[in-house]
Amino acid sequence: MKEVLVTGGAGYVGAVLIPKLLSAGWKVRVIDLYLYGNVLAPHPNLIQIKGDIRDKNLLENAILGVESIIHLACISNDPSYELNPQLGKSINYDAFLPLVAMAKKHKVKRFIFASSSSVYGVKETPNVTEDLSLEPLTDYSKYKVLCEEHLLKEQTDDFTVLILGRQQYADIHPGCV
Repeated sequence: MKEVLVTGGAGYVGAVLIPKLLSAGWKVRVIDLYLYGNVLAPHPNLIQIKGDIRDKNLLENAILGVESIIHLACISNDPSYELNPQLGKSINYDAFLPLVAMAKKHKVKRFIFASSSSVYGVKETPNVTEDLSLEPLTDYSKYKVLCEEHLLKEQTDDFTVLILGRQQYADIHPGCV
């Protein structure tokens, strides 16, 4: 059975994504602080780990044996990030680098990163697409860009990466944008 680790899996995207992964036959591990409670229904193929992605020992154990990682965990928007920029950086960027390194060390095959449309800044065009230049305006979006750049540098034939932006979120969860 295919196994995936989803960081931040009890958030608004994970709450929709996790049931879909389970119904598609995946065995799912979730790491989350569950700050907003547990929104995930029990399932025999779901392992829920209450913890912080900044805990390297926790991550090291959670990654063992997974084929893929979907990284959703973050301080999720500009206003939240601005409440505590040091906390935001420690979760959104500082924890990301060791997560990617551990994924490669443990031979994870796929790493999916949830980015944001805010990496494009403010554009004059009505439709922001991935063809446009990155122009991050806030610390939140700047660290998203740095994570994207780092992840792309780490990509190899054995380590496939995918970066999702806001449009893909809308496809997963229509009410979130």
